[in-house]
Amino acid sequence: MFGGHKIKLDVDMYERLKKVAEAAGYASVDEFVLHVLERELARLDEGGSDEDIKKKLEGLGYM
Repeated sequence: MFGGHKIKLDVDMYERLKKVAEAAGYASVDEFVLHVLERELARLDEGGSDEDIKKKLEGLGYM
């Protein structure tokens, strides 16, 4: 399920993720993060061209 790619998180972020993942009933932080990323990607990908996605990301402050 999980590939060889990894991301680094600071300790505070990881602890926040762990707390939320446990409260929501996820088996692990990895499972929770994967679910959140999949949901966000699906939302951004909805019928959008690259330009539409870029505008959404800019609107969210990511670009």
